[in-house]
Amino acid sequence: MHKKILNKQKELIGKEFETKSCGKCLIIDYRSHREVTVLFHEPMFAVVCRMDHLRNGLVYNPYARLTEGVGYIGVGKYSPSNDKEAYTMWQGILMRSYSERYVSKKPTYKGVTVCDEWHSFQNFAEWCYTQKYFKAEDNNGRPYHLDKDILCKGNKVYQPNSCSIVPQYINSLLVTSKGSRGNNPIGVSYRKLDSKYEAYYNADKRVHLGLFNTEVEAFQAYKKAKEAYIKEVAGKWRGKIDDKVYQALLEWKIEITD
Repeated sequence: MHKKILNKQKELIGKEFETKSCGKCLIIDYRSHREVTVLFHEPMFAVVCRMDHLRNGLVYNPYARLTEGVGYIGVGKYSPSNDKEAYTMWQGILMRSYSERYVSKKPTYKGVTVCDEWHSFQNFAEWCYTQKYFKAEDNNGRPYHLDKDILCKGNKVYQPNSCSIVPQYINSLLVTSKGSRGNNPIGVSYRKLDSKYEAYYNADKRVHLGLFNTEVEAFQAYKKAKEAYIKEVAGKWRGKIDDKVYQALLEWKIEITD
């Protein structure tokens, strides 16, 4: 081996450097200024890099959990730059699950998590590309959304077997607005002027279903009308949504505790 390389190895091997985003790493091999091997300890992973990148702190550990303290890119064929749709979707589920600031604004996401498998962007992107409607858009050019609880009502874990990719309209169809509607059952509001309970649901506009003496009667009217409307929407979107989503909508049941 060239004497200059041997001297560089003696000088640099074992030397520690601080990176901008992934903590400290240690040089464990030096072949040239373009081929330096460093070892990260947290988490442990070896990376080959350039010496100038190392001096500037620009070496990256693909297993560092940099997204909401949980997610990591990993090593594989998918990348944030080449798979932007998957990456944006992945960032979104991690934010909704682990960002304290987001959850404080959207308390319905309290207790929501992402399965360990999807902490890796590689695994999440792989799943995305198996989905028929990944990258699909509705008639208005709006991209489909990732949904966690149409296939499994009440589900609080983003995971492969309970998630689906659906149009924005369907994603919002089943929103319960529990945090903003007060103590009334879903689809019910109290009309103080009439001392009655109004039943209604939202389609493309608010649909008034009548006034009732009790909130239970109002809820039953809402339940019947909204379940029928969900089936109607499912029929309109059939062929543009996954068959499992279509079937789940046909079987959807609304409870007074929703």
